[in-house]
Amino acid sequence: MDIGIVNARHLDGLKMLVSFNNGEHRLFDFATIDDSYPVFAPLKDKATLRQFHISDTLEWCNGSINIAPEYIFEHGEPVFSCNEKATPFAAEENNSYGK
Repeated sequence: MDIGIVNARHLDGLKMLVSFNNGEHRLFDFATIDDSYPVFAPLKDKATLRQFHISDTLEWCNGSINIAPEYIFEHGEPVFSCNEKATPFAAEENNSYGK
């Protein structure tokens, strides 16, 4: 399956929470984008960053700026979803609580 973006939300500063078509979520900080790519310079402005459009990828400025979903997926920080199953903590054998 090709990875695509299905939802995104600006959080704070230059960070966005991005959801993918495989059910995973990533926290992506646009401050980490390499400054040697001047096309992405406008994304260092919060007002511009908030004006995105989703079309399997994130786009700005009527599509003249976009970032591949694979890049955001690979470089974003994985985020736990409430819909995912959590691994329970193992019970301690020598529980000393209440002693």
